[in-house]
Amino acid sequence: MNKLLAIDIGNTNITAGLFKGEKLLKKTEIPTNAYSLYTRRMKVLIKEADLKVEHIEDVIISSVVPLVLARLIVELRKMIKVKIAILGKDLKVPIRNMYGIKSEVGQDRLVNAYAAKMLYGAPAVIVDFGTAITFDIVSRKGDYLGGLILPGIELSLSSLYRNTALLPKVELKLASSIIGKNTVNSMRGGILFGFGLMCDGLTAQYKKILGKSAKVIATGGNSKLIKRYAKSIQIIDEDLTLKGLRIIRES
Repeated sequence: MNKLLAIDIGNTNITAGLFKGEKLLKKTEIPTNAYSLYTRRMKVLIKEADLKVEHIEDVIISSVVPLVLARLIVELRKMIKVKIAILGKDLKVPIRNMYGIKSEVGQDRLVNAYAAKMLYGAPAVIVDFGTAITFDIVSRKGDYLGGLILPGIELSLSSLYRNTALLPKVELKLASSIIGKNTVNSMRGGILFGFGLMCDGLTAQYKKILGKSAKVIATGGNSKLIKRYAKSIQIIDEDLTLKGLRIIRES
């Protein structure tokens, strides 16, 4: 079975996963700005998957941070001798892109749309709860239609602290009530109930366009947390991007 290293470079974290065939053996997250950790963490990932560097047969990378992509490639080529495929350059996401300016769509968004289509079917609404929250829409025909971009959950929470005089820095935790009884709970509740209801409201509008059969798939680091507050989410797949990279590389 093909042993593939799939890497998604995001604004906050780099997510890397090792596949053996269709099976995701191990994955890791590295802070995007922690350049000194790249090689070390990749070696740990390979070791934890009970593999050696020379066992890796393919590497595929999706990136929304060009400077980090260049830096990571330099580090990878020191340890891995196989060809590194860059999404958008060496490979294209095999989905019809209906965006007005096609080059403006992040590769990660196209990968998520394609992965959702291949794994769960179309039509679909994909909500990625990462540094930014993105809504990506796949039509009944399987085309990528576009979507929305919003500030992420943690970005919004930290923005309240940074841009106000009296609001405290708050750790993201569960909010138990939609009526906050103190400042901290009011902030947590505002973020979680607010984003949950936003998700429900937008997906309801999308279903009017796509039809009631449209699946709602959530991914990203905060997807499990927000599921408690967004009744519209039907499927959580935190590894959607990595799975999409594998499907693209092996197709």
